[in-house]
Amino acid sequence: MHRPVFQICLLILLQLIPCPGYAAQSNGYGPEVKSFLDLMRHEEDELEFQIKHNEISRREYIRSKSRIAIHRQTVLDLVKESGTDYVPELHVAAASELDQLIEDGTNLIKGIKPGDVIKMKWRYLGSVRRGETFYIFERLTVK
Repeated sequence: MHRPVFQICLLILLQLIPCPGYAAQSNGYGPEVKSFLDLMRHEEDELEFQIKHNEISRREYIRSKSRIAIHRQTVLDLVKESGTDYVPELHVAAASELDQLIEDGTNLIKGIKPGDVIKMKWRYLGSVRRGETFYIFERLTVK
């Protein structure tokens, strides 16, 4: 009589204890996306440290915080759309940084539409206005 009660209690207890593998599956993200999200959290922690210790200006802080948020959201949107555990190489650039990322980027971005390819190296994914305009690009790899 005690054995079935013990087994039932054990089953209930096991259901209450969180299992790391199960938690990873329940949020729908695979190991690559989870690693990316961890990286973004570390980037935010570093940013908070830098602003707290006056290592960066408030303007740099806000720009970097916006860039991280846009990068994270873009990756999550792409993962949701594709259903795969793949994080593409994305670059989020403010308008003033375009020419540093892509030669003559300021001129090349004029009239471009999401999905267009620039110089066989970049796919334009879109732009986001968050205090300033940020442009999102995926680096294309040659296979």
